[in-house]
Amino acid sequence: MDVVRVEKMLAEIRHRGDPENAGAARALPGAALGCNRLAIVDRGAAEQPMSDGGDLWVTFNGEIYNHTALREELRSLGHVFRTESDTEVLLHGYTEWGRELPGRLDGMFAFVVYDVGRREFLAARDRIGVKPLYRCGQGDALYFASELKCFLPLALDAEEFPPGHWTDGQDTVRYHHEPQRRPSGTSRELAAEFGRRLDRAVRKRVDTDLPVGVIYSGGLDSASVLALAARHHPDVTAISVGFPGSEDLEFAVRSCAELGIRHVVRNLTLDDLVRDLPRRVRETETFETVDLMDASVMAPAFEAAHELGLKVVLVGDGSDELLTGYDLFRTHPDPVELMRYRVGNLRRTDLQRVDRVSMHHTVEARVPFLDRDVVDFAWRLPMDVKYRDGTEKWILREAMADILPSYLAERPKIRMPEGTGLYYQLLEHVRQLEPGSTLDRHPGLLERLGLDQPEAAYFLDLYLSLGHPVPTSRYKRPGWDFSPNGYFVFSGAGAR
Repeated sequence: MDVVRVEKMLAEIRHRGDPENAGAARALPGAALGCNRLAIVDRGAAEQPMSDGGDLWVTFNGEIYNHTALREELRSLGHVFRTESDTEVLLHGYTEWGRELPGRLDGMFAFVVYDVGRREFLAARDRIGVKPLYRCGQGDALYFASELKCFLPLALDAEEFPPGHWTDGQDTVRYHHEPQRRPSGTSRELAAEFGRRLDRAVRKRVDTDLPVGVIYSGGLDSASVLALAARHHPDVTAISVGFPGSEDLEFAVRSCAELGIRHVVRNLTLDDLVRDLPRRVRETETFETVDLMDASVMAPAFEAAHELGLKVVLVGDGSDELLTGYDLFRTHPDPVELMRYRVGNLRRTDLQRVDRVSMHHTVEARVPFLDRDVVDFAWRLPMDVKYRDGTEKWILREAMADILPSYLAERPKIRMPEGTGLYYQLLEHVRQLEPGSTLDRHPGLLERLGLDQPEAAYFLDLYLSLGHPVPTSRYKRPGWDFSPNGYFVFSGAGAR
């Protein structure tokens, strides 16, 4: 492959790495690898693309949380390491375990290992899809990249590579399967075990000498992450966003002051959100209204993290899907199946939003609620410990009862537009705009996709104008990803 093509692809996503580590590309016999590296683990030594000193090369996006344990195991098997990085563990792990390597990894990752001598490779993505991976075949060439926009300079149409799979170019194989055994114990015992697993998940994600941020809404999920992060790391900053006087900010400001946690607040303005809407579409690579509204609200938080010099930020995403926190679970005919669908679809909804918006500001977002051990445990929990006596996420509230003040542990779930004070403001602005010529240029497309609102036409038009291929389906399903009566229906003071 021509290394110039790799450099063009890297140029589209320079934001995913430190400026001093951007655009690193390597031409090899039969392949070319490149990386915009965000240096976190072994920052001075783990350059990418990385070689084992022989025929193996790797390029890697993400974090392997059990890299220390894997390194020790590999050393006991005779492997000699030059760095303390998780990147090098992939090289030696591939040498030792081959295609079994992805199943041994605890982390969020997308990587390609290439063997020059054999002209063979292995590409893999983490089980939930926290980290993105796309691929495209053209002739005898196969391309991989972290974002769709990488393929635009080459005029290629890419597809998402599925989470929990690996490929060698011939076969694409699922290496992960969800557990089938239901955890045993009383409700209190299950809650205690869930708390222990979440605590370990957060501890893994703050195991760094760098300062750590937490995106903090003052809600149960982010409050749990923040409290546990502060327990395990000496330098934690909470970052909150909202319109002045919003409910989220009131809870966040009060709790950080009482708990003695450094707190940075970024006030939202409608003018700024309106100005940045086209940018949000390009960043997030989606046309879904809900995700773009949420991205608009959260982008200023990651911008603040970048301005603070933070590279590692924890988020509370995934809890509502895993623990059935949304109202939709109350009315769905099969809440267990809905939970499994929602967790499986996070890769192209909330996780896609979190990855793109955070990495656009050169910040790595880590997601404790989607930790391997947390998900495996919660996947088969009985529904009555998730929703009990009218209380959503009962098991999390019980687990955090002795850690969080009661006004946080017992705070009811409200969705982001309501908590931040956004409500209908941005949506109403979009509805007043001319949707463009989407219907004229793509007859029947909106109808085929099931997008029947003017804001949907506007966002789809922006999305297509970037050069992305015409979508064949939505990222969200009515009745599964949001209530058929609409996502923007609120019960609070701003509802109407």
